[in-house]
Amino acid sequence: MVDVVDEAGRIIGVPARDVRRLGRGRNNLTLLLETANGPFVAKHYPATPGDQRDRFDSETRALRFMGANGFECVPSLIGASAQARVAVMDGHGAPAGIDARPGDIDACVAFAGRLHDARSDAGEELIGPASEACPAPADIVHQIAGRREKLAAAADQRDDLARFFDTAFDPAFSRYKNAAKEALDGAGVDFEAPLAAALQTLSPSDFGMHNAVRRDDGVLVFVDFEYFGWDDPVRLVSDFVLHPGQRLDDAQKRRFVDGVSGIYGAADPHFARRLAALYPLVGLRWCMIMLNEFLPDRMARRRAAGETGELEDVLARQLQKASRLLAGIDDGKRQIT
Repeated sequence: MVDVVDEAGRIIGVPARDVRRLGRGRNNLTLLLETANGPFVAKHYPATPGDQRDRFDSETRALRFMGANGFECVPSLIGASAQARVAVMDGHGAPAGIDARPGDIDACVAFAGRLHDARSDAGEELIGPASEACPAPADIVHQIAGRREKLAAAADQRDDLARFFDTAFDPAFSRYKNAAKEALDGAGVDFEAPLAAALQTLSPSDFGMHNAVRRDDGVLVFVDFEYFGWDDPVRLVSDFVLHPGQRLDDAQKRRFVDGVSGIYGAADPHFARRLAALYPLVGLRWCMIMLNEFLPDRMARRRAAGETGELEDVLARQLQKASRLLAGIDDGKRQIT
């Protein structure tokens, strides 16, 4: 078993005097290390069965790329051990929180713009697709359908989940899918064809206030690039607005969308139309993500840990969240398009 603190000490060159765990991620262990040379963040990325993405490689590759090209709003990668799957970054800053302060949305827009400008920076050819990228509109539909299929067994055993699918989700999926295809076909956008590479953007793929730290001077630094890569900007924008890990009011959502629309729409005449067509489908994808707790393996792990009572509360909350999100998709679309 990897001793993350010792490995990080070797990378930094000095031992840690104090160690504190940051967050409770399922896929990694993140530690704040206080040393004689200042604070550092160490991350360990254990191999996860069934995970097709090398999160260690994605994040270290992303940080090296951005560091080499002068990004100032991301952590500096101090060093990494591929064998131990440990990476060390500078640790200046405290979690920004899930609520945006004045100026934060503009900082998010600026970061999105810097990533878009970096499409031709040195090393861009070494960056792969973002996690679950959707370069073609049809990709979003396929992902929703795949997640829905995985939940079919759970729905067969639970009346509440079956009712949600039968009366709300499945009809909405059919409606939004058909509406998106009709709107894009009418604009001459091939539903099955990937977006031209020149119009794709570099995306953190988990972008928002929930993945930002604030330095002592108030400047935001964006973190967590385990899913970094190329994607349709529509996914980045829709995910930012919809992400349940942050709280944005309507004015903040509108400010972000207006800001990035000038970036992505400058060379893409169909950006606004694709956003309007695909935003509801990205919302449905988030509904499916919220229902992951219903997956048999998730439920089995909780039952094995004796969390039967807690499990029912978790499932009820997640189903309620998915229902609220689904009910608000049309209003959300009107607010941003």
